[in-house]
Amino acid sequence: MFKQNILRVCRLPSSVLSCAALLLALAAWGAKEPPPRLDVNAQPEGAQVFVDGKPCGVAPCQLFDLAPGMHHVHVVAPSYSAADEFVKLESGGYVQKTFALSQEKSLILIKTNPAGADVKYNGASLGTTPLLVTTLPSGQTHAFELSLNGYQPKRIDVPVEGRAPVVREEMLALDSGTVDCKTDPPGATVTVNGVERGTTPTTLTHIPKGLAAITVKLAGYRDETRELRLAPGEQQTLALTLKPLPARLNVVSSPEQARVFLDDDYQGKTPVTMSATPGSHKLRVELAGHAPVTRSVTLANGAEATEEFNLASVLGRLEVITTPPGAKISIDGKAVGTTKAQGEAPRSQILPLENINAGEHSVMAHLDGYQDVSRRVTVKANDTSKLFLKLPRVFTPDTEVITTWNRDGIRGVLVGKDYLGNLTIETSPGISTTIKAEDIRSVKPLMK
Repeated sequence: MFKQNILRVCRLPSSVLSCAALLLALAAWGAKEPPPRLDVNAQPEGAQVFVDGKPCGVAPCQLFDLAPGMHHVHVVAPSYSAADEFVKLESGGYVQKTFALSQEKSLILIKTNPAGADVKYNGASLGTTPLLVTTLPSGQTHAFELSLNGYQPKRIDVPVEGRAPVVREEMLALDSGTVDCKTDPPGATVTVNGVERGTTPTTLTHIPKGLAAITVKLAGYRDETRELRLAPGEQQTLALTLKPLPARLNVVSSPEQARVFLDDDYQGKTPVTMSATPGSHKLRVELAGHAPVTRSVTLANGAEATEEFNLASVLGRLEVITTPPGAKISIDGKAVGTTKAQGEAPRSQILPLENINAGEHSVMAHLDGYQDVSRRVTVKANDTSKLFLKLPRVFTPDTEVITTWNRDGIRGVLVGKDYLGNLTIETSPGISTTIKAEDIRSVKPLMK
């Protein structure tokens, strides 16, 4: 049976060498047991095969000169991890082994000057430099793309074999400009193409070539934006004077409808809102019957402020009583009313005078036949002052009475007549006489 198998192998054209080896092994063994056979396949093909430490060719290969027993098979290929296995061979037996070698990963350390460049492989970002790449197979040349804001992009090709570390350090070429930026006032926040880059004064580096939008912002001032076109390595200066934002001032008062003046310019009646330049201002509020109020206000750039005024009333009340009633009353030369009689009482009713400005005033009472009376009175705000005025009669005889005992007649001022017909005549200032009705012969009014 063994000889028949040998003959079958020898008939195959591709087995000439194997047939020769078998014939030699047959001659050596003679009548002994036939030798075992070991076939070794490997991926990748061409891997070197070692058995018990001795080279036995490259895979795929067939081994016939191994003695029965346990053997150590070692398979290696460049850039692949070696494979090992113990194989037991029986006399006349046949064993086939296939080894799939794992490809080794490379070790690539990529550095850039300056650091921080983005590393892309096949369009996917692997991270920023310095970067250790451990996921790519060895035995190949790998292409990487390096990019850093402000520097020109760069492509590098890195060949690797086995696990030997490969270090690549690349110098990036500057592809950006520089701008010295300052503002008046300083302290403005600066952004370049929407990215914050510090506060003024500052030197803006690594600005990409081409058109760059630089914006400065400061609270209370208008934002300013400038577009600069920079060439690689170019340095420019940007100096900006910031314009303050107008302030907003709200003025309210109690009571309302007070007139508002800002720096002596009329702004309207409360409540009122106005726009004003930042800085110090004089604010004045006036309302009839109330004390005017003036104060200084300081407005910040772009700020909104509210000023409240509680206006104090400067009006008082004056009550006037006259004897006799019917007197016309004027204050500071302006007629304000007439006192009224209250029955037969010699005094008038109270004449109330409202909303009189606080302070000193001249009050005068006038009644025909009486002397005018003038007084100075002080009116207090939110208070009531009282004034009593007695008007002396003007002695101008208006009546002549002929009596039984005085045919020449009695002349004087008719004071009054009672229900019995008796007359009272003031014959001289402050002196009166009463004439009984039976003594009166005639009463004659005197022409004025």
